[in-house]
Amino acid sequence: MNMTLNVNDIRIKVKVVEGGKLKAIISLDFGDFTVKGFRIQESQYETKAAGNRKLWLTPPSYADRGGRYHPIFYIPDKDLWERLEAKIWEAYDAEHKRHYAKVYDLNSDEADQFLNSSS
Repeated sequence: MNMTLNVNDIRIKVKVVEGGKLKAIISLDFGDFTVKGFRIQESQYETKAAGNRKLWLTPPSYADRGGRYHPIFYIPDKDLWERLEAKIWEAYDAEHKRHYAKVYDLNSDEADQFLNSSS
């Protein structure tokens, strides 16, 4: 069975997390199933996919007995993964802005200024 995936059909839910290295928890809704547990975390290094910010996106994973992590979700098609990752970052940025606008009672321009000054 060959499954085709259109990233524009995937609904992305982002929950912004304040404090600590974890910045957001993300769920992907594919219609017939949902994958939960994607994380956006602080990184020591700038990430191109994150717009050269010190953030990185990790798919859901599990730790083996030796403490090594293994992904639960994997897309072997690198181009497809990059398109999905770009859509996740877009959703994160929009929700991040909405979250801080709500928390600090800011309009859209003020939220942009706040986020740009705290980057």
